[in-house]
Amino acid sequence: MDDIEPVISGIGVVSAGGIGKDNFWQGIEGGKDSIGDIASFDTKNFAVKRAGEIKDFQPQDFLGPKGLRNIDRGTLFLLVAAKFAIEEARLEINDSNTDKIGVCTGTTFPHLWSIVEFDREVFKEGIDFANPALFPSTVINAASSQVSIRFNIQGFNTTVSTGYTSSLESIIYTLNALRTNKAEIVLSASVESLTFSLFFGLQKLGYMAGLKGVPLSCPFDKRRNGPLLGEAAVVLCVEGIKKAKERKAGIFAKIRGAASFFDAFQMGKVHPQGEGLEKAVKTAMDEAGINTKDIDYISSCANSSQDLDRVEVKVLKKVFGNNLAQIPASSVKSMLGETFSTSGSLQVASCIGAMQRGIIPPTINYREKDPECDIDCVPNQPRKAKLFAVLNNAFAFGGNNCCVVFGKS
Repeated sequence: MDDIEPVISGIGVVSAGGIGKDNFWQGIEGGKDSIGDIASFDTKNFAVKRAGEIKDFQPQDFLGPKGLRNIDRGTLFLLVAAKFAIEEARLEINDSNTDKIGVCTGTTFPHLWSIVEFDREVFKEGIDFANPALFPSTVINAASSQVSIRFNIQGFNTTVSTGYTSSLESIIYTLNALRTNKAEIVLSASVESLTFSLFFGLQKLGYMAGLKGVPLSCPFDKRRNGPLLGEAAVVLCVEGIKKAKERKAGIFAKIRGAASFFDAFQMGKVHPQGEGLEKAVKTAMDEAGINTKDIDYISSCANSSQDLDRVEVKVLKKVFGNNLAQIPASSVKSMLGETFSTSGSLQVASCIGAMQRGIIPPTINYREKDPECDIDCVPNQPRKAKLFAVLNNAFAFGGNNCCVVFGKS
């Protein structure tokens, strides 16, 4: 890719599929369905009542009891994931290196909770009696800032918000920061959390499985009628391979190529030909110096939406041609739900696990074949395979498209 040879030296995962990377890997490899009844808010007025919600989350078990007051649920996910990644990377943050470490977080919706809670107090208690401690968390960069504050990271702190592609855009930002010596090590992070207001808004838009069909996440399946939602936080410690070896850190994967394109089609719609996604896939592979025969596995963005799944398959057929028949392409969203900004990095974590452990996670809930989605989606059961190069896709309604190629360490 370039002379820095970027690698991932630490992985932190907090998800419905498992807390900690090993629990997460074990869950998705086993085809664990992490969609269940929502418990964090009242769903009695909603038609859909299920999501990939993180259960039994006790942040104090990981972070200790101090300094957690007035921090929203999503930020707590992110702090725990950051702690995991820092520990995995054997990263000791001190006065000599703190200004050489950066944080870049992809996120979109978690701060909605703080906005609603602050506004509720303003209207209920009056302006003079609203809790001012809630206000700082209403801004979108609050979660990323809390990571730097908690772990005393004094390099850059950036928030990226491009919807579904946010976490992969965070990786691209991270790579650029390393290339330009803006930092030596970057925590490339992402977070989303389920909130009443998010659920309400997306149901009003008709954007959920179960409103027009079965309440099931079944990517590529003919029965699909929309995604079920999910929540998660993922933090990846990214640095040059030379730096990682100097620190005697483990190396989980190499980042070989990455690309992003905006196809500027129509808000709320997927480009019917997937032009931006096609460019992103081709450019990421070109940057990686590989061709279509070199990709061993595709981590698909498919989330059980009619248009999204169909367009992705159309693009993969155009790019890979006859080679696609030999390339498995599964969707972990069948197990975890659609986690928006975090979906790409959850896929990254699953890709790394697949390469490390030689097991491709399945697309569960697959039953009825759709002729327009006739690819090898690894239906229902995991598959053993030796993987050396994997492609990670993220795109969605509105025009953002992003792809990253990873190689085995």
